[in-house]
Amino acid sequence: MKFLTKINRNYLILYFLILAGVTIVGYYILQAIILRGTKENLLSKEYLIRKQIIATGEIPNLYPIIEGQKTNDSSIIDPLFKEIEIWNELEKENEVFLEYSNEIKINDSYYLIKLRQSAFENEDLVIVLAFTLFILLLSAFLISFLVTKRMNKTVWADFEYNLQAIETFNLSENKNITLLNSNTEEFERLNRVVTNLTEKLKTDYLSLKQFTENASHEIQTPLTIALINLEEFLQLDLAPDTLKKIVISINAIKRLSTLNQSLTLLTKIENKQFISIKTLNINDIINYYIQEFAPLFETKKLKIDLIIEHDFTIKINKQLAELLITNLLSNAVNHNIPNGFIQILVKKNELKICNTGEVNSFTEENIFNRFVKGQSKSFGLGLAIVKKICETYDLEIHYFKNKLHCFTINSKS
Repeated sequence: MKFLTKINRNYLILYFLILAGVTIVGYYILQAIILRGTKENLLSKEYLIRKQIIATGEIPNLYPIIEGQKTNDSSIIDPLFKEIEIWNELEKENEVFLEYSNEIKINDSYYLIKLRQSAFENEDLVIVLAFTLFILLLSAFLISFLVTKRMNKTVWADFEYNLQAIETFNLSENKNITLLNSNTEEFERLNRVVTNLTEKLKTDYLSLKQFTENASHEIQTPLTIALINLEEFLQLDLAPDTLKKIVISINAIKRLSTLNQSLTLLTKIENKQFISIKTLNINDIINYYIQEFAPLFETKKLKIDLIIEHDFTIKINKQLAELLITNLLSNAVNHNIPNGFIQILVKKNELKICNTGEVNSFTEENIFNRFVKGQSKSFGLGLAIVKKICETYDLEIHYFKNKLHCFTINSKS
């Protein structure tokens, strides 16, 4: 979840909690205020009735709003407010009233006065006022939320730009990272930290890259010289034991040279030094190298079963695409059995290469590790290179086995 989305969500939750709380509390406060007003209104009516009795001697009656009667009971009772229910003929139901009853003395006579006001009127008024309060608060909160969201988006715009610059920063491009300045102290501090960190990473990366290239070159040169000198000894008339040792040394140097080249290649792939990328049809590369490997297939008497259901196109460096296919084909040949076969299946977003072979203990978790090898004399770097190429170009590679040993490459796009 994005940071701004999280902030906005928290604001909304807080706003609605406040809105619900204020509305509920406001409802009860309004109810209490209106109830007090109703009581004052009934007391005012009592005062008017008292004046009318004094002036005219008549007792007003307007059921169920006003009831008055003369009483012989001389014991003065305390004024009383209470809720009662009265049958409403029009609505055919009981209606709740707030009743005020009091016994008053005028001259030497006593009168029992009962004044009532419908509680439904008060309740409707409370609901209308509470709803109005809710709408006003909701409008205020929504306006506040939208304004705050807009302001937050403006404040965080520079941060989003800088975040995108960090995401797209590539050490292999040898460019400085460009971040927007901010008048927010924390953002500016973050910019300084990121800038310093990327500068250090770039310096370390270039140093490591230079060291790797120099080391590879410096190792390869003496190996080549030693190989040339040893090969010259083969022209001399030497004892068989000496010649055997020279041949063993030549083979060892060749293997060491190949190892150096493979490790250098892995480092270049990891450092993303193969910049040129184009959309390639892997079908063409497979067809080409099947022809190139034909002598090897014939030597091991391998049968090739090529099934092309669809073009398999990916964006990749051409040199690495060819290396990917040749390493997989070499693996299928080197770990095959005489009179075995290789099956190649090409679909729209999938390449599958299966081969017969001896039973092994490899799993998908360890077969792509460096220097993991079976019975062959390889260094165990071919599949590690294949894995690294797939990771570099967002391809998925898997290994599984049943009767056959299979590698599948899937394009995520």
